This record gives sequence, C-alpha cells and structure tokens, in this order.
Amino acid sequence: MIERLYVHNFRCFENFTLDLKGKPSALIIGKNGSGKSTLRHALGVVQNICRGAKVGKCLDTEDFTTGRQTIPMRFECDLVLQGKPFQYMIAFDMPEKFREPRVTEERLTVNGEPVFNRKLSQVDLPGSNAFGLDWHVAALPVVNSRGGEQSIQQLRAFFASLLLLAPVPRNMGGFAPEDETELDGDAGNFAAWLANVVGTEPARYSDIVTFLKEAMPDFGLFKFVPRGEFGKQLTVRFDLRHADGSRSLSLDFAKLSDGEKCFFLSAAILAHNSPESPLFCFWDEPDNHLSLPEVGQFITELRKSTSQHGQFIATSHHPEAIRRFSDENTYVFTRNSHLEPTVVRPLTELPYGTDLVRALVRGEVI
Repeated sequence: MIERLYVHNFRCFENFTLDLKGKPSALIIGKNGSGKSTLRHALGVVQNICRGAKVGKCLDTEDFTTGRQTIPMRFECDLVLQGKPFQYMIAFDMPEKFREPRVTEERLTVNGEPVFNRKLSQVDLPGSNAFGLDWHVAALPVVNSRGGEQSIQQLRAFFASLLLLAPVPRNMGGFAPEDETELDGDAGNFAAWLANVVGTEPARYSDIVTFLKEAMPDFGLFKFVPRGEFGKQLTVRFDLRHADGSRSLSLDFAKLSDGEKCFFLSAAILAHNSPESPLFCFWDEPDNHLSLPEVGQFITELRKSTSQHGQFIATSHHPEAIRRFSDENTYVFTRNSHLEPTVVRPLTELPYGTDLVRALVRGEVI
C-alpha cells in the first residue's frame, strides 16, 4: 500500500508530504479549506493519468499553485505491492502559449532498480532503445514489463483500483445499464460496480449480506432485476417478523435513505477487500448521512478490514469518527489563508488536553 505521497505546486499543496508507512488506516482532520479534499484530488490525478487519460483531461491552469505554470507540478508515490517496493514520480509544467500541461519528467523504480526514466518526450528503458512519446501522455500506461515480469501491470492495476470517494447518495439510483469495474467518486454508478463485484466474485455476496444484517437487523437480501433491454435494477428486501407471522417488503435501491445507501457502499467495500486483492480506499467524510450510534460501527469495521490487508484513509469532522482513531494514526491539516499552502503534522506532535474532541472545539489543535 502507499507509504509516502509527495505533492508540489498542486492547488494548496507545496512541498507536501504525507507519511503513511506502517499505517493501514489513518484519519485526516482540519478546518474547511485546509486541503483535506485536495488530497483526494491529488490521488485522482495520478489515478487518471495512469489509466491512460491525457494530461489535459486531468489538469488545467488553475491546478497549478497560484498560477505558477512554469514551475513543475510534481507527484511522487512510494508504495509496497506484494512485498515489492515501488517508487513512481511524474511532473508537469505548462509553458507559455501551451493550451494544456505537458509531462516534463517521469520515473519508475521497483526494488530499487530503474524500470523507465523519462525527460519530456524521450523515454529510456534500461538495456533497450529509447523511444519518443507524446508529452501529453504518461509513460506508465504505455510501457510494458519485460521478460514475464509483471511489476508495471501490478502498479497500473493498483492505481486503477483506488477508491477515492466523496459519495452523494442522491446520485446512487440503483439502475445499472451495464457492469462497471471502476467506482465513480460520487458513487453514482454504485449499482453497476456492485453488479460487477458480485458477478465476478459470487462469494462476496454473502459477506455483503452479513455486514448489512448487522447494520440493519430487518435486512433480508438484495438482487438485480432485469430492467429494459440490457439494464438491471438493484432491489432490496426487508423481512418483518412478528409473533403472528412474517411479512416482506421489497424496495428499489433508490428508495433507501442516504445512510442506508452508505451502509451498502461500505458493505461492498468490506467484501471486496481481500488478501488476494487488497483495496486502497480514501473516503472523504464517511460519517456523512449517518446517525450518531451508527458512525462508530461504520468506521470500526472499515479500520478492522484494512488492519490485515488494504488501506483506509478518511477525513472527518465528526466526534465519533475522530474517537475511533488513535493519535498515532491521525494527521492535522492547517492553512492560515488561501494564499498559503497546507501544512501537515502528525497529531502526536501537537500538545492538547485529555480529550481531543474538546480540544478541537476550543481551537487548540486546528
């Protein structure tokens, strides 16, 4: 999973470093505008670039800090996948009269050995000839591993599978025109993504049901009903048991409450995370739309799932979510004004009283 992320000259990040080594889960706290959501956007840039999107589709002029397009924007990511250390770096600038940013530098090493090194349009492969590449396209989606080695494919698969979430439950309608392998940031295509999860890994269905029954005791099952020529609609059944008999109620997923939709999303993530395919999940304010008693269980289950495999990063203002993380797993983002960059500090470096939530209310930490 990710051990270090470095970002420079991107929005409010200048010489920004987040050290996640040894942390399967972490919490980001800070005032509004301190850069918490910018972290999700930074990861999204790397993800989309590595999926093969052109630079101009992922970045624009305003993404450079205070419009400094001639100063390179830089992303570095150190991570460990299947026991191997990876280091990936990509940098961009936007010279005068250019319509969109270009790649100025890109590099990948695995186990300390260079896989490729790029300067502007030239890509050098150790032991092979260099080749030219459009400077509006990243090399990572293009270069292939050699000699049966799968390192580049592993890295591409990791970046492609990142879950970078800021769910909008009202967009989660439940209709799936077709199965999808990538979950949108607002989870608007959740039904299509869920259909792919249970379609390719049927054993995950029972895991999802188990979690949902813990969250909603009257939950019975979910299924996909054909809708239209090719589409399908996610439906949910609730079982009502009484001394004088039992009744069932079936609803379209769209009719569920915002909090119940978040339960479904969390259950699918928990079920999809496995030792064979560990997930990285960044969830911007996962406690939104949940009642007070539900927040603790929600966060605890996500942290427990990634304690063995995978990684879970959350942002939150919610007292119950904050209390589910230790000081060692909490980072504080601060920013004095919109003209100054984000500063990140581990909570362990900040003195406060005995109760973090009260200290936050008093303004002692952020």
